[in-house]
Amino acid sequence: MKTTVSRIWTILEDHPWLTMIVGVFAQTWFSLSNRALWFSDEVRYANAYQNLVQNGKWMVLSLNGQPYPDKPPIYFWFLWLLDKCTPADMPTVFFLGAALSGLFFLASAYVLARVIGLNKTVSLSGVLILLSTFLLAGLFHYSRMDLMFSAFIVLSHACLFKAFKEEKQGLWPLYAFLLAGLATLTKGPLGFIFPLLTCVIYLLWKGEIRKFFTRQMLLGLVAMLAMLAAWVGGVILAEGPTFLTDTVLGKHVIQRATKTFHHAEPFYYYIVAFPLAWLPWTLFAFVAPVKRLVSPKLWGEIWASRREAGAGTFLWIMFISIFVFLSSLSGKVLIYILPMFPPLAFLIGDAMTRLDEKRTVRFWTLIGGLWCVLGVGLIVAGDLLPFPVPMRGMGIAAAVLIICGLWIYSSRNFGNKSGILCSAIALTVWLYPVGLMVAPSLDDAMSPKRQALMIAEYVDKGYAPMAFKIYSGIFTYYAGHDVEETSDWDTITSMVNGAEKIVLSIRERHWEEWKDRPENLTILDHQNIAGMDYLLVIKD
Repeated sequence: MKTTVSRIWTILEDHPWLTMIVGVFAQTWFSLSNRALWFSDEVRYANAYQNLVQNGKWMVLSLNGQPYPDKPPIYFWFLWLLDKCTPADMPTVFFLGAALSGLFFLASAYVLARVIGLNKTVSLSGVLILLSTFLLAGLFHYSRMDLMFSAFIVLSHACLFKAFKEEKQGLWPLYAFLLAGLATLTKGPLGFIFPLLTCVIYLLWKGEIRKFFTRQMLLGLVAMLAMLAAWVGGVILAEGPTFLTDTVLGKHVIQRATKTFHHAEPFYYYIVAFPLAWLPWTLFAFVAPVKRLVSPKLWGEIWASRREAGAGTFLWIMFISIFVFLSSLSGKVLIYILPMFPPLAFLIGDAMTRLDEKRTVRFWTLIGGLWCVLGVGLIVAGDLLPFPVPMRGMGIAAAVLIICGLWIYSSRNFGNKSGILCSAIALTVWLYPVGLMVAPSLDDAMSPKRQALMIAEYVDKGYAPMAFKIYSGIFTYYAGHDVEETSDWDTITSMVNGAEKIVLSIRERHWEEWKDRPENLTILDHQNIAGMDYLLVIKD
C-alpha cells in the first residue's frame, strides 16, 4: 500500500499543474448550471453582469437599474471574457467562473509555496489539503469573486517575499503591487492591505524594514496607484465625483471598516468561525505539539534566530496578521478568511513531515471519525435541517460520508501521504451526490427564481413590479425587469395606492406589520427563501 501511494504521490509531485486541473475539474464539471442561482449574492451578481453586457455598465456596475458601487468590476470583466471565449452562456458562465477561480486560487497557493522555498512534497500536501476542505470545495460551485480576490492577494505575497529575499529586488515589487491592485479592483482595499501588512511585519521581525523603502517598492506603489486612479477616473466620468467620495469611499469603504451598517460582529467572531470553516483540518490542533508553543526556551530560540527567519515565519505572519486585522474591523464576513487558507495549509503540510507515527495514526483516526460522525448526523438529523423543501439524495450523501470516513480510517497506518490523498478523493466523491441531487433539490428554498419568474409573467401583463424591504436586486435577474424597491412605509403605501395593477414582493413579517395596508391586495404566492418568508402580492 505504501509503495503504491508513494508512486502516485511522485507522479502528482512531478505534474502539480495537471494535478490541480484534474482535481478542480473532477469536483466541478458535473454541476455546471445544474441548479438555479441562489440567494443572495449569486442572483445579484448575475444582474450586475447582465447590466454590464446589455447596458454597458463596465466601470460602475449596476444592480436593479441603480449604480452598484459595492464591488469593483474586474471579476465581471473576467466573466465577460469567459462569455466571449467559451460556449458558456448565462447562467453557465457564472458557475464556470467559480470553478476557474478555484483553480486560480490553488495555482496561486502552489506558486507561493514554491517561491518561499517549500519542497515539492509540502507544496503538494498544501494544495491537496485545500482541495479537501469542505468550505473551499463548496465555493468552487458558488458564483462570487472571492476566490479570484484571494488568489491575487496570495500571488502578491509571493512576489513581495521574492523581492525581499533577493539581493536585488528587480521587478518583483512592481509585480506584487500590480497584483495587489488587481485584487483591489476585484473586491476592495483589503487587496493591497493584506500583502503590505504581512510584509511590513515580516521585515520588522527580521530587522530589515529598510528593504521596504526602496526605489523599486516606490515604483510598484506608483504603478498600483496609477491603476487604481484609472478606475477612479472612470467612476468619476460615469457617475460624478460626489458619487465617488460619498458612496464608494464613504459608505462602502470607510464606514464598513469602522462602523458598519452590515455584518457587524463581535471581535471574537473569527475565533469561532474559522475553526468551523477550516474543517476537517482543524482537527490537526489535537495532534500538533501545542505544549511546545508555551515553552520559554522555544520562544527564546525563535527570537534569537529571527534574522534568519524564512518560509515558516512568513507563513505564520501572513496567517496571524490577516486574522488579527480582520478581527479589528467592524464588519466581519466569513468569506474574508480565504487568504488565510494557503499559509495554514502549508504550515500543516510541513508539520506533518515531523509527526511521529503515534500522532499520525491519531490524526487520521480523528479525520475518519469526523467523516463518519457527519454521515451519521445527516442520517439521524437530516429531516430536522431547516429547509422547507424535500431534499433528494441526502441518504446517499450521508452514506458516502460514512464510507469515505471508514476508508480514511482504514488508511491511518499508511502515513500522511495516504491520508491526504484519501481525503482529497473522498471529498471529490462526496460532491457528486451533493451536486447532482441535494443542491438542485434546494432551489425552491435557496433561489428566488420561482417568484421572479412569476413577477416576469405579471409584468408582461402590464403589472408594475415593486418590492418592500428586500435584499436589493434578488429578483431582477430572473424577472428580466427592474423592480421598484423601497424600505419606507409611507412610500410603499403611496406606490401601491397610486398604481392600478402591481405585483409586490414583501416579506411575511413586514406584511403583518403593515398598519395602513391597502385592502385590495391579494396574496398570490408564499416562498421561504434562505430562511425568510417572502410573499408575492398582486393588486388588480
